[in-house]
Amino acid sequence: MTSLPESRFDTRSLPSRIGLDMWQEQISVLFDARVQKADQDGFFASVHAWLIDDVGIGHVRGSAQQFSRSRHKIARDGMDGYVLQFYSRGESMSRDDYSVARPADLYLIDMAQPLATVTTEHAQLSIAVPRRLLSPLLKNPDDCHELVLPARLPLVCLLRDTCASLAQNLGNMSTGTARLALPSILQLAAAVVNAEVDEEKEAAVRTALADAVRRHIETHLLEPHLSAETVMRAFGMSRRTLYRLFEAAGGFKAYLQRQRLRRAWDALRAAGLRHLSIAEIAELHGFANPESFTRSFRSLFDLTPREARHLPEREILRHRRARSATDWPQWLRQIGC
Repeated sequence: MTSLPESRFDTRSLPSRIGLDMWQEQISVLFDARVQKADQDGFFASVHAWLIDDVGIGHVRGSAQQFSRSRHKIARDGMDGYVLQFYSRGESMSRDDYSVARPADLYLIDMAQPLATVTTEHAQLSIAVPRRLLSPLLKNPDDCHELVLPARLPLVCLLRDTCASLAQNLGNMSTGTARLALPSILQLAAAVVNAEVDEEKEAAVRTALADAVRRHIETHLLEPHLSAETVMRAFGMSRRTLYRLFEAAGGFKAYLQRQRLRRAWDALRAAGLRHLSIAEIAELHGFANPESFTRSFRSLFDLTPREARHLPEREILRHRRARSATDWPQWLRQIGC
């Protein structure tokens, strides 16, 4: 497995003045950075970044600063591309028109156009994309500089969650795997900026949305009020959209039940939960009726909950192998949904 190129930079192990000098030198590839004199003693900056072919993704943290790209700098360095940013802490304000990018907003910078911003102490996720990769997907590629799209917009939320999930897993990804994720990210970013989803981008948006909904289900799986209605409210989607996302998995309700049954299997096998009765485990996993739990469990695993709880470890692998001949249609449905 070929690992992604990875880079780390952190001034916090250095004296503030030296750290600031090093930061200004390194960030100058994109911006001229300035720090107020009163803030220099406590200055810090850090970057943890990965490179996927020609796309850079990184977590950036730093003290309050001013960033700029003058026309002279643009002409001198020839940098041409876009930077998409999601702040998780702090904010960035344009010194020209006073537009503000706040936490969870999408902030888009065109590196071929002048920039003058001031930031508070901040933490943000940045994605640097060459113009040749993103520009063809945009309706108005030269007219989106310093665009701020608010966090409340459903597609912004979807793009932010998708990018954050990718960044969280880059340390364990091969180059090939990460490369496969890029087209969907770029198509989704274009759909957000264009404020529409055309036929070419619909598949990328649908895939990203399904992934986000599945992560939401996994996080809230054991909450008794988790339902199609709560998911629709959380993502601002219609019932028809939700059902289309899970149609290949047999529907939302069927998918949710399978995920809860799989979590129940783990609970039944956990040594630390031996004190709980099967009925109590069933209730914890959303089944108020023990008989219904047993029927559903047996339908999925070909074992009753009691048999699964007492199945010797040496039988687990044999049982899974025996089921492998009949599980592949379900695997394909889940992979494709």
